[in-house]
Amino acid sequence: MKSNFTTVTMGLIAAAFATGAVAQEKVRVAFVPQIQGIPYYVAMEQGATKAADALGVEYIQQGPTSTNSADQLRIFESFVNQGVNVVGVSPVDVETLKPAIAKARAAGIHVITSDADAAGSEREFYVAQALDQDLGYTILDEMVERTSEDAKIAIISDAPTIASLNAWIAAIQDRAKTRYPKLQIVSVDHTDGTAARAFQFATDAMTRNPDLKGIIGIASTTCPGIGQAVEAAGRQEQIVATGFCSPNTVKDYVLSGAMSYSVLWNPADLGYLTVWAGKQLADGKPFEAEPKVDGLEANVRWMADEKILLLGEPAVFTKENIEQFNF
Repeated sequence: MKSNFTTVTMGLIAAAFATGAVAQEKVRVAFVPQIQGIPYYVAMEQGATKAADALGVEYIQQGPTSTNSADQLRIFESFVNQGVNVVGVSPVDVETLKPAIAKARAAGIHVITSDADAAGSEREFYVAQALDQDLGYTILDEMVERTSEDAKIAIISDAPTIASLNAWIAAIQDRAKTRYPKLQIVSVDHTDGTAARAFQFATDAMTRNPDLKGIIGIASTTCPGIGQAVEAAGRQEQIVATGFCSPNTVKDYVLSGAMSYSVLWNPADLGYLTVWAGKQLADGKPFEAEPKVDGLEANVRWMADEKILLLGEPAVFTKENIEQFNF
């Protein structure tokens, strides 16, 4: 009887440990956006949560309340200390994060970037919404089509440390130099992540340049301020305003004529792809050249040499199609 009892008891203990092990095997993916709560990252979280539900993943998203690199670093390190399987991040400042990424990797935590990259860091790959060159070229080509090849335009971005935004500005400048040499970029300003600051820069640009023809916002955080500035100046018919903005962020301004169009992608799809990629990474599964991502209609590509998982091509939202989208 004693032997039987011992055997049964040990079997129950083993089963309990096995159950616990299975429970602990659920992959945990965390993501740190550049800023918490704006429509763009809310949509990204919705897509990520959808993927997590479909794939049996635990997903956590938390970002700073402003584009503050120190606050983002603290959140990143908190996720690492919690021992999640994969930490994704859209860096505010690459240099601030590099040591933390290296430390996380040394501790066995997978680190990927999404939405913005951390070139030169030890991140394993970048989940890219679209190629930087394609985004910069598309937004400027659309601008010139609506203005002229010798137009004066102003650029308003978010924090100067955000590498992805700087890459988009560089692509715009390259396109201007090579295809539109007469076009004048009269200013490139950087905000603190607030619409109020973008409003001030847009107002200043219009005041300094009465013949200004266009304003480009290089982050969703800048778009409301730019739209408000054009409306306040009563220059809806004179200024072509645009940006890399989610449709819901700029819908009212596009419909009123304060902004002409927006260039972006579907951030919900980007969130979905980020979680899917994190699960593949945690499971040790390599990417195919053209991965089939169940639940996602995008034509995803794996660029092995660059270590980029690409969502697809940029999308252009205008008065004619913007009401078809809800993000």
